[in-house]
Amino acid sequence: MSDVATMGLIVACAVVLFVWNRLPVVVVAMATGLSLWATGILTLPQALAGFGDPAVMFIAALFVVSASLDRTGVTAWAGQQLIARAGEDSRARLLILNGLLVALLTALISLNGAVAALLPVVVVMAMRLKRNPSQLLMPLVFSAHAGSLLALTGTPVNVLVSEAAADAGFRAFGFFEFTIVGVPLLAGVLTIIVLF
Repeated sequence: MSDVATMGLIVACAVVLFVWNRLPVVVVAMATGLSLWATGILTLPQALAGFGDPAVMFIAALFVVSASLDRTGVTAWAGQQLIARAGEDSRARLLILNGLLVALLTALISLNGAVAALLPVVVVMAMRLKRNPSQLLMPLVFSAHAGSLLALTGTPVNVLVSEAAADAGFRAFGFFEFTIVGVPLLAGVLTIIVLF
């Protein structure tokens, strides 16, 4: 079997194991790298080099921060503050505050972490306000995507693009350089959410 076919088979197995979700993600990732080493496609330093990459470490740290915010109750507290400030009668104010909260959280801890942390909060908030959860969940996701362009930490793609620019000999992006695009995008998304 050629190296390309072997590598394709290893990557396909890794994807299946990630989707199957019975083994921890760390085990699958390490097994993939070690499989590439065991088949002779990569040397051991090459197989392990990705785990020490600054972008990988940064993204892993974002997931730790996200889990910490959830476990310490900060996101639940933020949801309670959101209900208190929005009130029960103003749909527009609830949607705007909900969108601003998730956008800010996304900018700080990444898209998946923010949505995962606020998802149960928004469902509980919808039940308390006797609203259909989809009326708050869909705007939550759209606002989170818009918020991912507020800061470098908004999404792993921002970090990877910044690192690719630096590797290509250009200047890496600053922490808030994405904000120039993110603020008008978020304002437009919130306007569309409230109007439609």
